[in-house]
Amino acid sequence: MYHDDLHHAAELAHAAVTSMTRFSIPPTPINFTIWYEYHAGRDPALSRAIDGLLAGNAPFTPETTLQLYEEFLNPARLLRASRETTEKLQEAMDDLRSVVGAAEENARSYGAKLEHFSGNLDRHEPEPALGSLVSGMLQETRAMEERNRTLEDRLAETTAEVKLLREHFEQARREALSDSLTGLANRKNFEQTLTLLAKAAQDEHEPLALMLIDIDHFKLFNDRHGHQTGDTVLQLVARTLSDNVKGQDLAARYGGEEFALLLPRTRAEQAVKLGDNIRVLVSGRKLVKRNSGEDLGRITISAGVAQYRAGEPLSTFVQRADTALYAAKRKGRNIVVAAAEAPADAPAA
Repeated sequence: MYHDDLHHAAELAHAAVTSMTRFSIPPTPINFTIWYEYHAGRDPALSRAIDGLLAGNAPFTPETTLQLYEEFLNPARLLRASRETTEKLQEAMDDLRSVVGAAEENARSYGAKLEHFSGNLDRHEPEPALGSLVSGMLQETRAMEERNRTLEDRLAETTAEVKLLREHFEQARREALSDSLTGLANRKNFEQTLTLLAKAAQDEHEPLALMLIDIDHFKLFNDRHGHQTGDTVLQLVARTLSDNVKGQDLAARYGGEEFALLLPRTRAEQAVKLGDNIRVLVSGRKLVKRNSGEDLGRITISAGVAQYRAGEPLSTFVQRADTALYAAKRKGRNIVVAAAEAPADAPAA
Protein backbone atom coordinates (compact mmCIF):
# COMPACT_ATOMS: atom_id res chain seq x y z
CA MET A 1 0.00 0.00 0.00
CA TYR A 2 2.75 2.45 0.95
CA HIS A 3 5.47 3.60 -1.47
CA ASP A 4 6.23 7.04 0.00
CA ASP A 5 9.78 8.31 0.39
CA LEU A 6 10.99 9.34 3.83
CA HIS A 7 10.29 13.06 3.38
CA HIS A 8 6.82 12.58 1.93
CA ALA A 9 5.90 9.94 4.51
CA ALA A 10 7.01 12.27 7.30
CA GLU A 11 4.81 15.05 5.91
CA LEU A 12 1.80 12.72 5.68
CA ALA A 13 2.40 11.40 9.18
CA HIS A 14 2.60 14.95 10.56
CA ALA A 15 -0.61 15.90 8.76
CA ALA A 16 -2.35 12.77 10.07
CA VAL A 17 -1.34 13.45 13.68
CA THR A 18 -2.33 17.13 13.33
CA SER A 19 -5.79 16.16 12.10
CA MET A 20 -6.28 13.61 14.86
CA THR A 21 -5.27 16.19 17.44
CA ARG A 22 -7.56 18.79 15.90
CA PHE A 23 -10.59 16.50 16.05
CA SER A 24 -9.65 14.88 19.39
CA ILE A 25 -9.18 11.45 17.81
CA PRO A 26 -7.03 8.93 19.73
CA PRO A 27 -3.83 8.11 17.75
CA THR A 28 -4.53 4.39 17.47
CA PRO A 29 -3.00 2.42 14.56
CA ILE A 30 -6.36 2.26 12.75
CA ASN A 31 -7.02 5.99 13.19
CA PHE A 32 -3.49 6.83 12.05
CA THR A 33 -3.91 4.64 8.95
CA ILE A 34 -7.19 6.34 8.06
CA TRP A 35 -5.83 9.88 8.37
CA TYR A 36 -2.52 9.02 6.73
CA GLU A 37 -4.39 7.71 3.70
CA TYR A 38 -6.78 10.67 3.76
CA HIS A 39 -3.92 13.15 3.47
CA ALA A 40 -2.17 10.97 0.88
CA GLY A 41 -5.32 11.27 -1.27
CA ARG A 42 -4.95 7.82 -2.81
CA ASP A 43 -8.55 6.69 -2.27
CA PRO A 44 -11.12 9.16 -3.65
CA ALA A 45 -14.00 7.33 -1.96
CA LEU A 46 -12.32 7.55 1.46
CA SER A 47 -11.61 11.25 0.91
CA ARG A 48 -15.24 11.91 -0.02
CA ALA A 49 -16.48 10.03 3.05
CA ILE A 50 -14.27 11.98 5.46
CA ASP A 51 -14.98 15.30 3.73
CA GLY A 52 -18.69 14.58 4.13
CA LEU A 53 -18.23 13.92 7.85
CA LEU A 54 -16.21 17.12 8.22
CA ALA A 55 -18.79 19.18 6.33
CA GLY A 56 -21.57 17.85 8.56
CA ASN A 57 -19.54 18.35 11.76
CA ALA A 58 -20.09 14.66 12.53
CA PRO A 59 -18.14 13.31 15.52
CA PHE A 60 -15.34 10.84 14.82
CA THR A 61 -16.37 8.15 17.28
CA PRO A 62 -14.58 4.77 17.54
CA GLU A 63 -17.54 3.27 15.67
CA THR A 64 -17.16 5.83 12.85
CA THR A 65 -13.45 5.23 12.39
CA LEU A 66 -13.86 1.45 12.51
CA GLN A 67 -16.55 1.72 9.84
CA LEU A 68 -14.24 3.85 7.65
CA TYR A 69 -11.46 1.31 8.04
CA GLU A 70 -13.68 -1.66 7.26
CA GLU A 71 -15.24 0.04 4.25
CA PHE A 72 -12.15 1.51 2.62
CA LEU A 73 -8.94 0.04 4.01
CA ASN A 74 -9.56 -3.53 5.15
CA PRO A 75 -7.66 -5.74 2.63
CA ALA A 76 -10.17 -8.58 3.09
CA ARG A 77 -13.04 -6.29 2.07
CA LEU A 78 -11.17 -5.05 -1.00
CA LEU A 79 -10.38 -8.61 -2.05
CA ARG A 80 -14.01 -9.63 -1.50
CA ALA A 81 -15.32 -6.71 -3.58
CA SER A 82 -12.92 -7.54 -6.41
CA ARG A 83 -13.95 -11.20 -6.32
CA GLU A 84 -17.67 -10.31 -6.41
CA THR A 85 -17.22 -8.05 -9.43
CA THR A 86 -15.18 -10.71 -11.23
CA GLU A 87 -17.85 -13.32 -10.51
CA LYS A 88 -20.57 -11.05 -11.91
CA LEU A 89 -18.57 -10.53 -15.08
CA GLN A 90 -17.99 -14.27 -15.38
CA GLU A 91 -21.74 -14.91 -15.00
CA ALA A 92 -22.51 -12.37 -17.70
CA MET A 93 -19.97 -13.93 -20.07
CA ASP A 94 -21.38 -17.42 -19.35
CA ASP A 95 -24.85 -16.12 -20.18
CA LEU A 96 -23.55 -14.67 -23.45
CA ARG A 97 -22.03 -18.02 -24.38
CA SER A 98 -25.34 -19.69 -23.50
CA VAL A 99 -27.26 -17.30 -25.78
CA VAL A 100 -24.84 -17.87 -28.64
CA GLY A 101 -25.00 -21.64 -28.12
CA ALA A 102 -28.82 -21.60 -28.10
CA ALA A 103 -28.87 -19.51 -31.29
CA GLU A 104 -26.54 -21.98 -33.00
CA GLU A 105 -28.71 -24.92 -31.89
CA ASN A 106 -31.84 -23.17 -33.18
CA ALA A 107 -30.15 -22.54 -36.51
CA ARG A 108 -29.07 -26.20 -36.82
CA SER A 109 -32.55 -27.45 -35.91
CA TYR A 110 -34.23 -25.09 -38.35
CA GLY A 111 -31.76 -26.04 -41.07
CA ALA A 112 -32.46 -29.73 -40.55
CA LYS A 113 -36.22 -29.14 -40.85
CA LEU A 114 -35.71 -27.14 -44.05
CA GLU A 115 -33.74 -30.01 -45.54
CA HIS A 116 -36.49 -32.44 -44.57
CA PHE A 117 -39.11 -30.16 -46.12
CA SER A 118 -37.02 -29.81 -49.27
CA GLY A 119 -36.64 -33.60 -49.54
CA ASN A 120 -40.39 -34.11 -49.27
CA LEU A 121 -40.98 -31.52 -52.01
CA ASP A 122 -38.53 -33.35 -54.26
CA ARG A 123 -40.59 -36.53 -53.84
CA HIS A 124 -43.67 -34.71 -55.37
CA GLU A 125 -45.99 -35.39 -52.45
CA PRO A 126 -49.76 -35.26 -53.21
CA GLU A 127 -51.39 -31.84 -52.78
CA PRO A 128 -52.99 -32.56 -49.34
CA ALA A 129 -49.67 -33.81 -48.01
CA LEU A 130 -47.92 -30.80 -49.56
CA GLY A 131 -50.33 -28.44 -47.79
CA SER A 132 -49.60 -30.16 -44.51
CA LEU A 133 -45.87 -29.83 -45.11
CA VAL A 134 -46.17 -26.10 -45.86
CA SER A 135 -48.37 -25.56 -42.81
CA GLY A 136 -45.88 -27.39 -40.61
CA MET A 137 -43.00 -25.38 -42.03
CA LEU A 138 -44.85 -22.11 -41.38
CA GLN A 139 -45.44 -23.16 -37.77
CA GLU A 140 -41.77 -24.04 -37.39
CA THR A 141 -40.77 -20.67 -38.90
CA ARG A 142 -43.02 -18.81 -36.45
CA ALA A 143 -41.59 -20.87 -33.56
CA MET A 144 -38.08 -20.08 -34.79
CA GLU A 145 -38.88 -16.37 -34.90
CA GLU A 146 -40.25 -16.52 -31.33
CA ARG A 147 -37.15 -18.31 -30.08
CA ASN A 148 -34.97 -15.74 -31.80
CA ARG A 149 -36.91 -12.87 -30.18
CA THR A 150 -36.40 -14.47 -26.77
CA LEU A 151 -32.70 -14.89 -27.47
CA GLU A 152 -32.46 -11.29 -28.68
CA ASP A 153 -34.04 -10.08 -25.45
CA ARG A 154 -31.62 -12.15 -23.39
CA LEU A 155 -28.72 -10.95 -25.51
CA ALA A 156 -29.77 -7.31 -25.07
CA GLU A 157 -30.05 -7.74 -21.28
CA THR A 158 -26.71 -9.49 -21.00
CA THR A 159 -24.99 -6.98 -23.28
CA ALA A 160 -26.34 -4.14 -21.14
CA GLU A 161 -25.06 -5.87 -18.00
CA VAL A 162 -21.60 -6.37 -19.53
CA LYS A 163 -21.56 -2.71 -20.59
CA LEU A 164 -22.49 -1.66 -17.06
CA LEU A 165 -19.72 -3.82 -15.60
CA ARG A 166 -17.21 -2.37 -18.07
CA GLU A 167 -18.28 1.15 -17.09
CA HIS A 168 -17.91 0.17 -13.42
CA PHE A 169 -14.40 -1.11 -14.05
CA GLU A 170 -13.50 2.03 -16.01
CA GLN A 171 -14.90 4.29 -13.30
CA ALA A 172 -13.00 2.34 -10.65
CA ARG A 173 -9.83 2.59 -12.73
CA ARG A 174 -10.24 6.37 -13.14
CA GLU A 175 -10.90 6.82 -9.43
CA ALA A 176 -7.94 4.64 -8.54
CA LEU A 177 -5.66 6.86 -10.62
CA SER A 178 -7.18 10.29 -9.85
CA ASP A 179 -6.98 12.64 -6.89
CA SER A 180 -10.50 13.16 -5.59
CA LEU A 181 -10.05 16.81 -4.58
CA THR A 182 -8.25 18.24 -7.60
CA GLY A 183 -9.12 15.81 -10.39
CA LEU A 184 -5.43 15.53 -11.31
CA ALA A 185 -3.55 12.24 -11.53
CA ASN A 186 -2.74 10.83 -8.10
CA ARG A 187 0.61 9.59 -6.78
CA LYS A 188 0.04 6.05 -8.06
CA ASN A 189 -0.77 7.34 -11.55
CA PHE A 190 2.30 9.58 -11.44
CA GLU A 191 4.59 6.68 -10.54
CA GLN A 192 3.18 4.42 -13.26
CA THR A 193 3.43 7.16 -15.90
CA LEU A 194 6.95 8.11 -14.80
CA THR A 195 8.09 4.53 -15.40
CA LEU A 196 6.55 4.45 -18.89
CA LEU A 197 7.81 7.91 -19.94
CA ALA A 198 11.33 7.28 -18.65
CA LYS A 199 11.55 4.07 -20.67
CA ALA A 200 10.22 5.84 -23.76
CA ALA A 201 12.67 8.71 -23.28
CA GLN A 202 15.56 6.26 -23.04
CA ASP A 203 14.44 4.11 -25.98
CA GLU A 204 13.72 7.09 -28.25
CA HIS A 205 16.64 9.25 -27.05
CA GLU A 206 14.20 12.04 -26.21
CA PRO A 207 14.33 14.41 -23.22
CA LEU A 208 12.01 14.08 -20.25
CA ALA A 209 11.58 16.80 -17.64
CA LEU A 210 10.08 16.55 -14.17
CA MET A 211 8.83 19.55 -12.23
CA LEU A 212 7.94 19.33 -8.54
CA ILE A 213 5.82 22.24 -7.30
CA ASP A 214 5.00 23.28 -3.75
CA ILE A 215 2.58 25.97 -2.55
CA ASP A 216 4.53 28.41 -0.40
CA HIS A 217 3.52 28.65 3.27
CA PHE A 218 0.43 26.54 2.61
CA LYS A 219 0.22 25.07 6.11
CA LEU A 220 0.16 28.59 7.57
CA PHE A 221 -2.52 29.61 5.04
CA ASN A 222 -4.56 26.50 5.84
CA ASP A 223 -4.36 27.08 9.60
CA ARG A 224 -5.31 30.74 9.22
CA HIS A 225 -8.22 30.44 6.77
CA GLY A 226 -9.49 26.91 7.31
CA HIS A 227 -9.51 23.52 5.65
CA GLN A 228 -12.16 24.31 3.02
CA THR A 229 -10.43 27.50 1.86
CA GLY A 230 -7.19 25.56 1.68
CA ASP A 231 -8.92 22.98 -0.53
CA THR A 232 -10.05 25.79 -2.83
CA VAL A 233 -6.44 26.94 -3.18
CA LEU A 234 -5.34 23.40 -4.04
CA GLN A 235 -8.06 23.24 -6.71
CA LEU A 236 -7.02 26.63 -8.11
CA VAL A 237 -3.39 25.54 -8.48
CA ALA A 238 -4.50 22.21 -9.97
CA ARG A 239 -6.62 23.98 -12.61
CA THR A 240 -3.71 26.24 -13.50
CA LEU A 241 -1.48 23.22 -13.99
CA SER A 242 -4.00 21.27 -16.07
CA ASP A 243 -4.67 24.34 -18.23
CA ASN A 244 -0.98 24.61 -19.06
CA VAL A 245 -0.11 21.03 -19.97
CA LYS A 246 -0.82 19.31 -23.27
CA GLY A 247 -0.40 16.09 -25.18
CA GLN A 248 1.35 13.41 -23.14
CA ASP A 249 2.17 15.82 -20.30
CA LEU A 250 0.89 14.66 -16.92
CA ALA A 251 -0.16 16.93 -14.05
CA ALA A 252 -0.40 15.11 -10.72
CA ARG A 253 -1.03 15.84 -7.08
CA TYR A 254 2.13 14.47 -5.54
CA GLY A 255 0.92 14.76 -1.96
CA GLY A 256 -0.47 17.42 0.36
CA GLU A 257 0.25 20.82 -1.21
CA GLU A 258 2.87 19.40 -3.57
CA PHE A 259 2.26 18.79 -7.27
CA ALA A 260 4.25 17.25 -10.12
CA LEU A 261 4.45 17.76 -13.86
CA LEU A 262 5.87 15.07 -16.16
CA LEU A 263 6.91 16.68 -19.44
CA PRO A 264 8.02 14.28 -22.20
CA ARG A 265 10.08 15.66 -25.10
CA THR A 266 10.86 18.68 -22.94
CA ARG A 267 14.28 19.91 -21.84
CA ALA A 268 15.00 21.41 -18.45
CA GLU A 269 15.24 24.97 -19.76
CA GLN A 270 11.86 24.64 -21.48
CA ALA A 271 10.34 23.24 -18.30
CA VAL A 272 11.74 26.19 -16.31
CA LYS A 273 10.02 28.61 -18.71
CA LEU A 274 6.74 26.73 -18.32
CA GLY A 275 7.17 26.74 -14.55
CA ASP A 276 7.74 30.50 -14.57
CA ASN A 277 4.57 31.02 -16.63
CA ILE A 278 2.57 28.93 -14.16
CA ARG A 279 4.19 30.69 -11.20
CA VAL A 280 3.19 34.12 -12.59
CA LEU A 281 -0.37 32.96 -13.27
CA VAL A 282 -0.79 31.61 -9.74
CA SER A 283 0.72 34.65 -8.01
CA GLY A 284 -1.46 36.93 -10.14
CA ARG A 285 -4.67 35.49 -8.74
CA LYS A 286 -6.27 37.53 -5.98
CA LEU A 287 -8.04 35.31 -3.48
CA VAL A 288 -11.35 36.38 -1.95
CA LYS A 289 -13.64 34.38 0.33
CA ARG A 290 -16.97 33.89 -1.45
CA ASN A 291 -19.21 34.02 1.59
CA SER A 292 -17.62 37.06 3.27
CA GLY A 293 -15.68 38.87 0.58
CA GLU A 294 -12.59 38.73 2.82
CA ASP A 295 -9.35 39.44 0.96
CA LEU A 296 -7.10 36.42 1.43
CA GLY A 297 -4.16 37.97 -0.36
CA ARG A 298 -2.17 36.00 -2.90
CA ILE A 299 -0.38 32.70 -2.95
CA THR A 300 2.89 31.78 -4.61
CA ILE A 301 4.55 28.54 -5.62
CA SER A 302 8.11 27.26 -5.74
CA ALA A 303 9.30 24.63 -8.20
CA GLY A 304 12.26 22.40 -8.90
CA VAL A 305 13.06 20.96 -12.33
CA ALA A 306 15.21 18.01 -13.35
CA GLN A 307 15.89 16.41 -16.74
CA TYR A 308 16.06 12.63 -16.91
CA ARG A 309 19.48 11.08 -17.40
CA ALA A 310 19.25 7.85 -19.36
CA GLY A 311 19.70 4.85 -17.11
CA GLU A 312 19.52 6.67 -13.78
CA PRO A 313 17.23 5.20 -11.08
CA LEU A 314 13.87 6.92 -11.09
CA SER A 315 14.24 7.60 -7.37
CA THR A 316 17.40 9.59 -8.18
CA PHE A 317 15.57 11.51 -10.91
CA VAL A 318 12.79 12.47 -8.49
CA GLN A 319 15.31 13.27 -5.75
CA ARG A 320 17.15 15.71 -8.03
CA ALA A 321 13.89 17.56 -8.77
CA ASP A 322 13.08 17.53 -5.04
CA THR A 323 16.53 18.94 -4.21
CA ALA A 324 15.98 21.72 -6.77
CA LEU A 325 12.59 22.47 -5.18
CA TYR A 326 14.15 22.93 -1.75
CA ALA A 327 16.85 25.08 -3.28
CA ALA A 328 14.04 27.30 -4.64
CA LYS A 329 12.61 27.58 -1.14
CA ARG A 330 15.97 28.54 0.32
CA LYS A 331 16.33 31.22 -2.34
CA GLY A 332 13.23 32.94 -1.01
CA ARG A 333 10.37 31.00 -2.66
CA ASN A 334 8.21 32.07 -5.64
CA ILE A 335 10.95 30.89 -8.00
CA VAL A 336 11.73 27.95 -10.32
CA VAL A 337 15.15 26.28 -9.97
CA ALA A 338 16.65 23.67 -12.31
CA ALA A 339 18.59 20.76 -10.84
CA ALA A 340 21.83 21.93 -12.44
CA GLU A 341 21.55 25.17 -10.44
CA ALA A 342 20.94 23.40 -7.14
CA PRO A 343 24.06 22.86 -4.99
CA ALA A 344 25.16 19.22 -4.79
CA ASP A 345 24.83 19.14 -1.00
CA ALA A 346 21.27 20.52 -0.95
CA PRO A 347 19.27 18.66 1.71
CA ALA A 348 16.22 16.64 0.70
CA ALA A 349 13.99 18.05 3.43
